Amino acid sequence: MQIMEKKNCFCLLFVAFLLLKGSCAYAQRVFIDSVYYTLDNTAMTAQIAVQSNNTAVGDIVINDTVTYEGANYAVTSMADDAFADCNQLTSIVLPQTLRNLGKNAFLRCTRLTSCIIPDSTITEIPFEAFWKAGLIEFRMPEGVTYIEQRSFEQMPNLQRVHLANSVKSVSPWAFYILDALQEPIYNDSMFVLMPMNYQGAYTIPTGIQAICSSAFYGCGKITKLTIPEGVKYIGRSALNFTTNAVIKSLSFPASLEHIEFGAISGGRINSITVAQGNQHYTSWNGMLFTINMDTVVYCPSALQISCTLPQSVQHIAYEAFCASSMYDMQMPSVKTIGKYAFHGNSLGAFYDNRAYVLPDSLEKIDDEAFFHSYQMEQITIPASVDSIGTEVFAASWELKKAIVNNRIIGKGQFRNCAKLEMLEIGTNLQTIEEYAFGQCPNIWYVRMPKANAYFRAIDGVLYSADTTALALYPPKHDGEDIIIPDQVTTLRSGSLRAVNKNKLILPKNISLLEKEVFGGYMSGYNDNTPSIDTIVAPMMSVPAAQSNSFNLLNQAQTVLLVPCDSLAEIYRANSIWNGFNIQVDSTLLELPEKEPEVETQTDNHSVQFTWPAVEGASYYTLIIWANEERTEKICTLTFNSMGQLIEIDFSKHAPTRRAMNTAASFSFRYNGLDENTDYWFTMTASDENDTELFNASGSFATLGANTPTDIDEIQSYDVPCTKVLRNGHIYLMYEGTMYNVQGNQIK
Repeated sequence: MQIMEKKNCFCLLFVAFLLLKGSCAYAQRVFIDSVYYTLDNTAMTAQIAVQSNNTAVGDIVINDTVTYEGANYAVTSMADDAFADCNQLTSIVLPQTLRNLGKNAFLRCTRLTSCIIPDSTITEIPFEAFWKAGLIEFRMPEGVTYIEQRSFEQMPNLQRVHLANSVKSVSPWAFYILDALQEPIYNDSMFVLMPMNYQGAYTIPTGIQAICSSAFYGCGKITKLTIPEGVKYIGRSALNFTTNAVIKSLSFPASLEHIEFGAISGGRINSITVAQGNQHYTSWNGMLFTINMDTVVYCPSALQISCTLPQSVQHIAYEAFCASSMYDMQMPSVKTIGKYAFHGNSLGAFYDNRAYVLPDSLEKIDDEAFFHSYQMEQITIPASVDSIGTEVFAASWELKKAIVNNRIIGKGQFRNCAKLEMLEIGTNLQTIEEYAFGQCPNIWYVRMPKANAYFRAIDGVLYSADTTALALYPPKHDGEDIIIPDQVTTLRSGSLRAVNKNKLILPKNISLLEKEVFGGYMSGYNDNTPSIDTIVAPMMSVPAAQSNSFNLLNQAQTVLLVPCDSLAEIYRANSIWNGFNIQVDSTLLELPEKEPEVETQTDNHSVQFTWPAVEGASYYTLIIWANEERTEKICTLTFNSMGQLIEIDFSKHAPTRRAMNTAASFSFRYNGLDENTDYWFTMTASDENDTELFNASGSFATLGANTPTDIDEIQSYDVPCTKVLRNGHIYLMYEGTMYNVQGNQIK
């Protein structure tokens, strides 16, 4: 049994040896007549192999077959990079038996002036086949149907290309940067490329059905372009002229069936016309539209008008108004705005405040749609927008205020809006994506009149709805120090980007710093560099932080103050925190108390104020406002020195002066407010000479749960009026007249 096992093992090894030997023969590499080949002994074919730079020299002719050790091999293929960087190769004739060129076949063959490929051989010119080669003229062999991108790129000597009629498809940028080209490249049905230096009028030859992508790219000296009847297709960037091109108008034939979005741009075009009878496109006010007028395809960049689009228009196409001089565009029914649609536009240029309001019909804005809107100072985004791309308003350098009413602020949406100062956020906001405010160092205030389930703004700073996470601290916010409320447990990504303050006082309950709290990196740009002299960390534990939480902040030049030596050692042992200049400040264990504040506690329809008793105060005045600017007053309440309500805003009586009170603080609940609403207040304490002793202001938000307020929660006060309960509501009876708690008389 053991002998049989050994015999079987030997047989398997012998078979493996034979297979290996056959495999080696199959991949045999040989050198014949100045060219390396790889021979296939089974199929009896030869592949042109990758050459040594020093072997492929001068003029080479490759025959249909090569002979090696008495056997003939048909030359049928070419390896990728076969003649790449063969700088001594001057000309080559390829065989009739060849069926493919390799990728990068003649890449950087700078002295190659001639390459002859017989007809009916290859079907494709592959990627970078002649990139930077020295060809002067090239005859495309019949049988080629497809030309891959970059095949004929940066060829400084190429003067003319004879395009085979078999070619049916040319990839964008297949022919690119051909500075020496003297004649257009086209065949019987396709127009591929016009020399960039062509000067004068030009008529595309009759019979052409397709104008390929980038066909007239960079042509700046054409004075008139005639597109004949029969042209059905125009590719992307096909009519992308230089900005100083002199061509003034374009006319499209009735035969045109499809024009790619972004096909036209640049130049001084101020008019587009479409021949009568075209079943796919039409023109209006010099602009190009789809036949049913539901999509704006292109607005000439030199067309300077202010207009209102027809009600039928629902879509603004890709690059439709790119670099447009259009200074006012009203689009009452538009639903979607495509990528780069208003890139580099002049919208808002002639408004008094350069403000632009997007329509309430709008549902989707694509990437960079308003990138570099260089005249716009204010933008309003409606609540109807449900989808928004990246960097939509990025690099709009004059933008100062953004009013965001929709549910999402997209990735990099306001990146590099260097003058952006104020954000006004509606109640629909749910998501702020990363880098939304990158490189926006001048934001000083965030206004959000009503909180929602996701966000809340307090005194110009944006938090999560429950105020446990800091969402955005405006870098130019008032004050030299940043004091984050103690209820905050999380600093979100980018929440402290671009801040430049003396001191950052972390909240006692902080537990997490997300990635790139101080800013990050997007689209090749860093955020503005933050600067903080001192970070005060009164916590008795080290918060969790990601490895890049402190990106851009110079930790070595920032002092981190911690309460005690033992905690300092823990920080120093932590690889994320140990980059700071860590010092101990034992007074952090006994932080001085803050200045007296007015505290608020809300339910769905009421708020309870608690404020300190101020020594020497004769009366207190509390005003509740409906808006942050404090121009819409809801009610003015006056309390005596005992904290008792003595006057409502409709009272004409002067405050009653009473003896000073020794209580530490007072409390009062105001009822009858709207649920889920933000309010603002001011509280002052004054002496008997009406000199102000104390002043506080702030904001509060009622809760959203629709639960009735228990009448028992309304406290009783010694006031010169009587509370009356009627139909479940509290009213005030004053000198025989009944008022609601807002001070309005009830008849």
